[in-house]
Amino acid sequence: MPLSLPPNLALPPSLRAALFVPYRLVFYPMIAARRAAAALRPGAAWRTWTTPHILLGGFLFPSDVAVLQDLGIRAVINVSHELVDPVTALRAAGIAYHHVECWDMRAPTLEDCDAGVRFLAACIGRGERVYVHCASGVGRSVVLTACYLAIHDGMPVDEVLGHLQRLRPRIKLRPFQRAFIHEYVAWRRTRDASPSASGSLADSVQGRTREEAR
Repeated sequence: MPLSLPPNLALPPSLRAALFVPYRLVFYPMIAARRAAAALRPGAAWRTWTTPHILLGGFLFPSDVAVLQDLGIRAVINVSHELVDPVTALRAAGIAYHHVECWDMRAPTLEDCDAGVRFLAACIGRGERVYVHCASGVGRSVVLTACYLAIHDGMPVDEVLGHLQRLRPRIKLRPFQRAFIHEYVAWRRTRDASPSASGSLADSVQGRTREEAR
Protein backbone atom coordinates (compact mmCIF):
# COMPACT_ATOMS: atom_id res chain seq x y z
CA MET A 1 0.00 0.00 0.00
CA PRO A 2 1.25 3.56 -0.67
CA LEU A 3 2.79 5.45 2.22
CA SER A 4 0.20 8.07 3.17
CA LEU A 5 0.66 11.00 5.51
CA PRO A 6 -2.16 13.08 7.05
CA PRO A 7 -2.88 15.97 4.66
CA ASN A 8 -2.70 18.54 7.45
CA LEU A 9 0.66 17.29 8.77
CA ALA A 10 3.34 19.83 7.86
CA LEU A 11 6.80 18.29 7.67
CA PRO A 12 10.09 19.73 6.43
CA PRO A 13 10.82 18.55 2.86
CA SER A 14 13.97 16.74 4.02
CA LEU A 15 11.99 14.76 6.62
CA ARG A 16 9.25 13.89 4.14
CA ALA A 17 11.89 12.66 1.69
CA ALA A 18 13.48 10.51 4.40
CA LEU A 19 10.13 8.92 5.27
CA PHE A 20 9.68 7.83 1.64
CA VAL A 21 13.09 6.15 1.36
CA PRO A 22 12.00 2.66 2.59
CA TYR A 23 8.95 2.75 0.31
CA ARG A 24 11.02 3.68 -2.73
CA LEU A 25 13.63 1.03 -1.93
CA VAL A 26 10.89 -1.56 -2.43
CA PHE A 27 8.92 0.18 -5.17
CA TYR A 28 11.66 1.01 -7.67
CA PRO A 29 13.12 -2.51 -8.00
CA MET A 30 9.58 -3.80 -8.51
CA ILE A 31 8.75 -1.44 -11.37
CA ALA A 32 12.24 -1.81 -12.86
CA ALA A 33 11.61 -5.58 -13.03
CA ARG A 34 8.23 -4.86 -14.62
CA ARG A 35 9.89 -2.71 -17.28
CA ALA A 36 12.48 -5.42 -18.02
CA ALA A 37 9.73 -8.03 -18.34
CA ALA A 38 7.74 -5.79 -20.69
CA ALA A 39 10.74 -5.56 -23.01
CA LEU A 40 10.62 -9.35 -23.45
CA ARG A 41 6.90 -9.66 -24.19
CA PRO A 42 5.45 -9.01 -27.66
CA GLY A 43 2.84 -6.25 -27.58
CA ALA A 44 3.97 -4.99 -24.16
CA ALA A 45 5.86 -1.87 -25.23
CA TRP A 46 7.00 0.41 -22.42
CA ARG A 47 5.81 3.43 -24.39
CA THR A 48 2.96 3.78 -26.90
CA TRP A 49 1.98 6.62 -29.21
CA THR A 50 -1.73 7.16 -28.56
CA THR A 51 -1.97 10.19 -30.85
CA PRO A 52 0.66 11.95 -32.99
CA HIS A 53 1.34 14.20 -29.99
CA ILE A 54 0.84 11.97 -26.92
CA LEU A 55 3.30 9.26 -25.92
CA LEU A 56 1.98 7.16 -23.02
CA GLY A 57 4.21 5.02 -20.85
CA GLY A 58 6.01 4.20 -17.62
CA PHE A 59 8.62 5.76 -15.34
CA LEU A 60 11.82 7.41 -16.53
CA PHE A 61 15.48 6.65 -15.99
CA PRO A 62 17.88 9.59 -16.42
CA SER A 63 19.14 7.85 -19.57
CA ASP A 64 15.63 8.13 -21.05
CA VAL A 65 15.97 11.90 -21.44
CA ALA A 66 18.06 11.51 -24.59
CA VAL A 67 15.52 9.00 -25.94
CA LEU A 68 12.70 11.48 -25.39
CA GLN A 69 14.70 14.17 -27.17
CA ASP A 70 15.18 11.88 -30.15
CA LEU A 71 11.42 11.27 -30.22
CA GLY A 72 10.75 15.00 -30.34
CA ILE A 73 9.20 15.16 -26.85
CA ARG A 74 8.93 18.74 -25.58
CA ALA A 75 7.11 18.14 -22.27
CA VAL A 76 6.67 15.44 -19.64
CA ILE A 77 3.70 14.91 -17.33
CA ASN A 78 4.37 12.70 -14.31
CA VAL A 79 1.09 11.31 -12.93
CA SER A 80 2.36 9.86 -9.67
CA HIS A 81 3.18 10.77 -6.11
CA GLU A 82 6.08 8.46 -5.46
CA LEU A 83 8.20 8.67 -8.64
CA VAL A 84 11.25 10.94 -8.76
CA ASP A 85 11.82 12.11 -12.33
CA PRO A 86 15.16 13.48 -13.64
CA VAL A 87 13.68 16.98 -13.72
CA THR A 88 17.00 18.81 -13.88
CA ALA A 89 18.09 16.74 -16.89
CA LEU A 90 14.71 17.20 -18.56
CA ARG A 91 14.81 20.97 -18.20
CA ALA A 92 18.44 21.10 -19.34
CA ALA A 93 17.26 19.30 -22.48
CA GLY A 94 14.57 21.93 -23.03
CA ILE A 95 11.73 19.61 -21.94
CA ALA A 96 8.99 21.23 -19.84
CA TYR A 97 7.71 19.36 -16.81
CA HIS A 98 4.37 19.07 -15.00
CA HIS A 99 3.57 16.93 -11.97
CA VAL A 100 0.09 15.59 -11.21
CA GLU A 101 0.22 14.07 -7.73
CA CYS A 102 -1.52 10.70 -7.55
CA TRP A 103 -0.76 7.53 -5.61
CA ASP A 104 -0.45 4.15 -7.31
CA MET A 105 -3.78 2.43 -8.05
CA ARG A 106 -5.72 5.62 -7.34
CA ALA A 107 -7.00 8.67 -9.23
CA PRO A 108 -5.96 12.32 -8.85
CA THR A 109 -8.23 15.04 -7.56
CA LEU A 110 -10.47 16.70 -10.12
CA GLU A 111 -8.50 19.92 -9.82
CA ASP A 112 -5.09 18.28 -10.19
CA CYS A 113 -6.32 16.25 -13.15
CA ASP A 114 -7.71 19.39 -14.77
CA ALA A 115 -4.41 21.23 -14.35
CA GLY A 116 -2.70 18.31 -16.07
CA VAL A 117 -5.26 18.19 -18.89
CA ARG A 118 -4.90 21.94 -19.47
CA PHE A 119 -1.10 21.71 -19.43
CA LEU A 120 -1.31 18.90 -21.99
CA ALA A 121 -3.74 20.90 -24.13
CA ALA A 122 -1.48 23.96 -24.04
CA CYS A 123 1.53 21.90 -25.19
CA ILE A 124 -0.40 20.21 -27.99
CA GLY A 125 -1.86 23.56 -29.00
CA ARG A 126 1.72 24.66 -29.69
CA GLY A 127 2.29 21.54 -31.79
CA GLU A 128 4.49 19.89 -29.13
CA ARG A 129 4.80 16.20 -28.35
CA VAL A 130 4.21 15.20 -24.72
CA TYR A 131 5.21 12.13 -22.71
CA VAL A 132 2.54 11.23 -20.12
CA HIS A 133 3.66 8.63 -17.62
CA CYS A 134 3.06 6.97 -14.28
CA ALA A 135 4.88 3.92 -12.92
CA SER A 136 4.03 1.44 -15.69
CA GLY A 137 1.76 3.38 -18.04
CA VAL A 138 -1.29 1.22 -17.39
CA GLY A 139 -3.38 3.21 -14.91
CA ARG A 140 -2.90 6.78 -13.69
CA SER A 141 -1.32 8.15 -16.89
CA VAL A 142 -4.12 6.47 -18.86
CA VAL A 143 -6.68 8.30 -16.74
CA LEU A 144 -5.16 11.69 -17.56
CA THR A 145 -4.78 10.88 -21.26
CA ALA A 146 -8.36 9.62 -21.50
CA CYS A 147 -9.66 12.76 -19.77
CA TYR A 148 -7.82 14.92 -22.30
CA LEU A 149 -9.08 12.95 -25.30
CA ALA A 150 -12.67 12.94 -24.08
CA ILE A 151 -12.65 16.71 -23.59
CA HIS A 152 -10.60 17.84 -26.57
CA ASP A 153 -11.44 15.21 -29.18
CA GLY A 154 -15.11 15.03 -28.17
CA MET A 155 -15.16 11.22 -28.06
CA PRO A 156 -17.42 9.41 -25.57
CA VAL A 157 -15.40 8.09 -22.64
CA ASP A 158 -16.04 4.44 -23.46
CA GLU A 159 -14.85 4.98 -27.03
CA VAL A 160 -11.71 6.71 -25.77
CA LEU A 161 -10.94 3.82 -23.43
CA GLY A 162 -11.56 1.28 -26.18
CA HIS A 163 -9.24 3.20 -28.50
CA LEU A 164 -6.47 3.33 -25.88
CA GLN A 165 -6.89 -0.34 -25.00
CA ARG A 166 -6.50 -1.35 -28.64
CA LEU A 167 -3.33 0.68 -28.98
CA ARG A 168 -1.93 -0.40 -25.62
CA PRO A 169 -3.34 -3.81 -24.60
CA ARG A 170 -1.47 -3.83 -21.28
CA ILE A 171 -3.69 -1.05 -19.88
CA LYS A 172 -5.38 -2.14 -16.63
CA LEU A 173 -7.78 0.47 -15.28
CA ARG A 174 -9.63 -0.21 -12.07
CA PRO A 175 -13.41 0.36 -12.01
CA PHE A 176 -13.10 3.47 -9.84
CA GLN A 177 -10.53 4.93 -12.25
CA ARG A 178 -12.96 4.46 -15.12
CA ALA A 179 -15.66 6.07 -13.00
CA PHE A 180 -13.32 8.97 -12.26
CA ILE A 181 -12.87 9.68 -15.98
CA HIS A 182 -16.64 9.91 -16.42
CA GLU A 183 -16.83 12.14 -13.33
CA TYR A 184 -14.07 14.43 -14.56
CA VAL A 185 -15.58 14.83 -18.04
CA ALA A 186 -18.97 15.75 -16.57
CA TRP A 187 -17.34 18.13 -14.07
CA ARG A 188 -15.19 19.81 -16.70
CA ARG A 189 -18.08 20.28 -19.12
CA THR A 190 -20.12 21.87 -16.36
CA ARG A 191 -17.25 24.24 -15.56
CA ASP A 192 -16.74 25.06 -19.23
CA ALA A 193 -20.39 26.07 -19.41
CA SER A 194 -19.63 28.70 -16.74
CA PRO A 195 -17.22 31.21 -18.36
CA SER A 196 -16.23 32.93 -15.11
CA ALA A 197 -15.24 29.69 -13.38
CA SER A 198 -13.39 28.17 -16.32
CA GLY A 199 -11.69 31.46 -17.20
CA SER A 200 -10.19 31.99 -13.75
CA LEU A 201 -8.99 28.38 -13.60
CA ALA A 202 -7.48 28.58 -17.08
CA ASP A 203 -5.56 31.76 -16.12
CA SER A 204 -4.20 29.99 -13.05
CA VAL A 205 -3.10 26.93 -15.01
CA GLN A 206 -1.48 29.02 -17.73
CA GLY A 207 0.53 30.78 -15.04
CA ARG A 208 1.67 27.45 -13.64
CA THR A 209 2.52 26.23 -17.15
CA ARG A 210 4.81 29.20 -17.75
CA GLU A 211 6.55 28.66 -14.42
CA GLU A 212 7.06 24.92 -15.00
CA ALA A 213 8.43 25.48 -18.50
CA ARG A 214 11.29 27.62 -17.14
